[in-house]
Amino acid sequence: MEQKQLLDQIDLAFPEYLQLWKDICNIESPSADRVGVNLVADHIAAFCKGKGYAVTRQPTPAGGDMLLIELPGKSDKAPVALMAHMDTVHQKGAFGDPPVTEKDGILYGPGVVDCKGGIAVALLAMEALKACGEEHPPIRLILNADEEDGTYGKQPAVDFIKESARGCAAAFNCESGRAGLLVVGRKGIFRACVTVTGKASHAGNAYFSGVSAVREAAHKILALEACSEENGITLNCGVIQGGTVSNVVPEHCSFLVDVRFRSDEQEQRAIACLNEIVGRSYVPDSSSTWEVRKRRPAMENTPANRKLFELVAKNAADLGLDPLEATESGGGSDSAYTVAVGVPTVCTFGPTGRFIHSVKEQADIASLIERAKLLAVSVLSV
Repeated sequence: MEQKQLLDQIDLAFPEYLQLWKDICNIESPSADRVGVNLVADHIAAFCKGKGYAVTRQPTPAGGDMLLIELPGKSDKAPVALMAHMDTVHQKGAFGDPPVTEKDGILYGPGVVDCKGGIAVALLAMEALKACGEEHPPIRLILNADEEDGTYGKQPAVDFIKESARGCAAAFNCESGRAGLLVVGRKGIFRACVTVTGKASHAGNAYFSGVSAVREAAHKILALEACSEENGITLNCGVIQGGTVSNVVPEHCSFLVDVRFRSDEQEQRAIACLNEIVGRSYVPDSSSTWEVRKRRPAMENTPANRKLFELVAKNAADLGLDPLEATESGGGSDSAYTVAVGVPTVCTFGPTGRFIHSVKEQADIASLIERAKLLAVSVLSV
């Protein structure tokens, strides 16, 4: 396959995929809105069937439907996985009507970067590879329905990602792009709920007879956050609820802890911190328990990930694109699951932009072409 032919095909197909990008962003799809997410899945499935791709649709109990879009190849190479997600963090109406606007080469709207732009990148690269012949490896595009909700504890979705990626030579996650960077490692996350029990009493007549659950929680919060490390685990106590009225010593208090870690070893250290601190009583006669509410493993920064990044960085240089650096991210993604099944993975292959998870979210339109070209060439060179 002539590389020029491949790159020219991406230029030629760009207008159609820019329109697809806008269309799917105009279908608002917050993670919890099963109908909205499935409308996005409907649109993408119809588009891909029209291109002749095989489309597998997998319902999940807790969210929208997952999609697997497959392009066969005649290469003897192992398949390559591409990834993105169809849900967004934004509630309907946050960007106005219509949600998507375009100005001066910038696209504004819900999910233009995170992560519907990544869907457009993946499908544009697939279009070019398909149009230029079948010398490419088989391609599997995995589209999640609830990535923004973390795929936490939703085993059918996790299993779908793992089984779709298993046996692939590489995975390219078309998550939110960052100019000049690709991610080779991400922190894992678990959300813990700490529940504290004390003893209620009248704050005036029997203050010293009470056992304040809020005071005990305050001690624990300070101790847990003190376990955080600049380049390691972090424990953020972000939500607290306790007490009833101001003139009662509070009997109950609970708080949520966002725990982040880079490896299994770090996760175990964070768990040890929770066990030790929650198990200790700072206020006599108080008691406490904790439980994990949600969890996603770390995308460990493996030698295989770094080797794949070096290949991509060389391709970027050969294409005359800006130099790329490998980095790690504190935010989680579904890349954790492809690494977990032994597939070398790089993340943030989507269009570049800014202000994700805010009502100013914006993407660089020209980066759709750049990232699609880099992706197509990288698929061929794995």
